[in-house]
Amino acid sequence: MPSARASVPHNRKRQLSEAESETNLSPQPTAKRQKLEDHHRHQTPSSFWDNLSRQWLTHRALREFDRRTIWPAAPVPPHRTGKENIDFTKLKRFARQGGPSLGDIRGVSSIQSFSDSPSDRTQYPDPEASVPSSPTMNSSQSGFRKRAKTGKESDTSSTTRKSSAYNRGFEQHLNDHGIYKNNRAQKPSNWAEINKRLAQPRPSLSPSQFTEAAFEAFQQTNEDALTENKVMSKVFPIIAGTADIPSQENLPFGNLKDLTDGSITKAQPDFYDGSRPADLDKRIREELGPYIVPSTNTASPCVPNFYTEGKGPNGNTTVCKNQALYDGALGARGIHELRSYVDPGTAYNNNAYTITSTYHGGSSDLTIYSTHPTPSKDPQNPIEYRMTQLRGWKMTDIPETFRQGATALRNARDWAKEKREELIIAANGKALNMENPGIDSSGNSFLSQSTNESPFTNEIVNGESETSADELGLDTQTDDSPAYRTPVEVRTDRSPRVSSHRRSKKKALRANKKPGRGSGDCDCSRDSGAVAL
Repeated sequence: MPSARASVPHNRKRQLSEAESETNLSPQPTAKRQKLEDHHRHQTPSSFWDNLSRQWLTHRALREFDRRTIWPAAPVPPHRTGKENIDFTKLKRFARQGGPSLGDIRGVSSIQSFSDSPSDRTQYPDPEASVPSSPTMNSSQSGFRKRAKTGKESDTSSTTRKSSAYNRGFEQHLNDHGIYKNNRAQKPSNWAEINKRLAQPRPSLSPSQFTEAAFEAFQQTNEDALTENKVMSKVFPIIAGTADIPSQENLPFGNLKDLTDGSITKAQPDFYDGSRPADLDKRIREELGPYIVPSTNTASPCVPNFYTEGKGPNGNTTVCKNQALYDGALGARGIHELRSYVDPGTAYNNNAYTITSTYHGGSSDLTIYSTHPTPSKDPQNPIEYRMTQLRGWKMTDIPETFRQGATALRNARDWAKEKREELIIAANGKALNMENPGIDSSGNSFLSQSTNESPFTNEIVNGESETSADELGLDTQTDDSPAYRTPVEVRTDRSPRVSSHRRSKKKALRANKKPGRGSGDCDCSRDSGAVAL
């Protein structure tokens, strides 16, 4: 018995010490719980929902509605230690007298109600005060819950996450800011010209170069690509070919000015073509940097006007197209700003100078679009951007379909490069002319030329190494060909001059009439100077 009694305090002490240790040490959240907390912590900015002209019934929209309307749940009470015995009689009496003071609890002072008593406003807030009277989302109510929990306004902005193309309201957001896809009513004026250029044959994709075995190898590669990264790293390079064009992959466009109101994420195209920064005058890059220098890494290609977005077999085609719409609008804006720098009068000519493309690994669909700016009547959005489909192909169908699609994509890259280089030459000339007004840069001639057929239209600029010599001879002209010969101009302003010595010599020859000699017209024509070469 004594030993049993002696063991009771020891066990109780051990239980109390374990209880205190459990109270002091907060439980570590599991990975799943941490993931859920992170998921609910990051919310779409309130301005994104407030500015949408039409609300789509999506899970994210419902979560945002619940966040703004539902009263926050009561806090979870702390773990009881079991040290004290609760007297419920005293507890009820304490509650009837008003309970404990809540003035020291963080966030209580920010809760407002419509009670007449000041003390009641602090201790008994009205839950209906937080429910909005109209179904529209109010930005002032959006951060109410987080401020009620922490009491800091900055916590709301630091825990928000911008909307991306995976949000169904993303396309609606772009439409509200004058960025449209599926544009058929207002095609660019050079739509037919671009399609004609895309259809130009490429010797490197002729049946003798791209054989049936090469097409079957492409089909196998496309089947083996199960993710978006594999599609863009293994499949897309076969279609795009090799070209001496500066390009980057999956580079965030963190240096560009926001295209809308700043509530959507920065663009990050899977692939884009641009020009080397050294090709463009430094003063232009500094002045128009937020429009034509996409990345904070200034060594990356600038003035991008060709983009590609890809998706794996399970990727969403709508998301892919929305990303291409976003990319194309950014590219068209940059080209428009650079054209306005050269000559503001020709900035709006209803021509497209930006190309976007999409490729889906599951359906093997390749689609090419153009994007061009148009003036808008909306003062909030003075420029509208319209994306128009050019062509589309199912690349795993038959070898001829692949040849057509790959030809169009490679020609599109070359065409975009030509337009980009023409504009850069004109802009550099304008910058030089502004520094030295006496020098004629002839920058406007390039803009007028770019509205018509490019001087490089009939040339293949890709420079692919796999092209055979006999096929290159089909599209190559040497300096000896008739197209490159200098025309002969006949001078008719004066009669041929013949010296008196030759005149007397000719008379003597006629008088003698010696056989085997001509009349001397050949010598006369050689020295007369009648032909100017």
